[in-house]
Amino acid sequence: MKTKMKFNYAGMICEVPSECLITKSHWGEPLETPFIRIGRKEVASISKQFVKKNFPNLLVWASSQTFANGNSVSIDVCNADGTDLDRGSVEWNKISSFVNSLSGGRYNGYEDIYEYGTGNVTENGTKIESYAKYVSCNNTAPHGTWPSAIRTLRGLIAGEYVFGVLSLEKAIEKAKTYGYSDSNIEKAIACL
Repeated sequence: MKTKMKFNYAGMICEVPSECLITKSHWGEPLETPFIRIGRKEVASISKQFVKKNFPNLLVWASSQTFANGNSVSIDVCNADGTDLDRGSVEWNKISSFVNSLSGGRYNGYEDIYEYGTGNVTENGTKIESYAKYVSCNNTAPHGTWPSAIRTLRGLIAGEYVFGVLSLEKAIEKAKTYGYSDSNIEKAIACL
């Protein structure tokens, strides 16, 4: 089992694997100033920790992907009843600001380059280097989850899709073809 380390950042105690604390150079020499290096997994974990600690009434999902020349992190947040979180709300502004602060930089479309940021610091002054390139925060539940199934079923029943108005049974059949599991459909039906 991996050992964990904790540090204070933005008023919150964050927990990451102890390997994130870099104390030696690539050549094995001790660093004069150790720093914390976080990647896509740690950014996803820290973001989820932040939402659960500060907004326990909200639902949160975190995922990360690696691809050629980079990686990405997606944080999805919605209200406890599955509805979208209002983008004008205090909660959204705090979550979005915190999540975006963990990005390693930003893409400059004008010059077609990725510009690395200066990093952050913990509350005791330790530098944090983030290697999560593209970090996004969404105010809706991800596809395939029960809150997303609620929205899909309601839309199918109301005729918002090209199929016209559907009965609940037909809407369930159609939702299954969109990749919703039986358990998530059952949870969604209980909320309709």
